[in-house]
Amino acid sequence: MRKTLSIPFYDFPSSPILIIGALGIAVAITVFFVAYQKYFNSPLNREIAEKKKALIKEKRELSERLEKIEQDLKNL
Repeated sequence: MRKTLSIPFYDFPSSPILIIGALGIAVAITVFFVAYQKYFNSPLNREIAEKKKALIKEKRELSERLEKIEQDLKNL
């Protein structure tokens, strides 16, 4: 005697509340992603402004050092 195994098959529920909930989750994820991108690319972001100032200062200092080194090389 051999028993056949049956695999249960479930229909995806077509309840409107589930569809609305899934769409709500998709919209929330989209809003989060767009807001995140807009915030970190914003010119009003203080972190970016401070980092930019620090990089400009470092560039200026490196330029001055390079000029000094070139001047020292010319004097040799």
